[in-house]
Amino acid sequence: MSPLITGAIALATEPSPNPTEGRLRPGLEEWQVSPGLIGFVVTFALAVACVLLFLNMSKHLRRAGHNAREQGLPVPVPQVVSFRRSEDDARDSDARDSKAEQGEGSGTPGTPDGSGSSPGSSGSSPDAGSSGGSSSGGGSGD
Repeated sequence: MSPLITGAIALATEPSPNPTEGRLRPGLEEWQVSPGLIGFVVTFALAVACVLLFLNMSKHLRRAGHNAREQGLPVPVPQVVSFRRSEDDARDSDARDSKAEQGEGSGTPGTPDGSGSSPGSSGSSPDAGSSGGSSSGGGSGD
């Protein structure tokens, strides 16, 4: 069939049964066509059963992995995707966080924390004394 004929047939037909807006068929009440309390209870019971089954499955999977490791069987380690920061970035972030907690972040716009100081400058950073205030590496090995 060509798309033209298919489109003409689709436009010429009416949905069956003809939908009504806000009106029920004669002889029907609102409570007869809604799921009501029984529908809610059944749906809630299914949701609770799914949660309990998931928790039980998780427990059994952990137990199976533990038993396999105890018997010396190889257990594959799950692959996870993570983000790892370098030590310098972590120190700079910690310094910004400590300055923000102390209320020193009300300065120059354009810097990430608004303090106007460079990441390597000495200040109230907890690492400032141990690494000499420089971010060039070779710190105390934290």
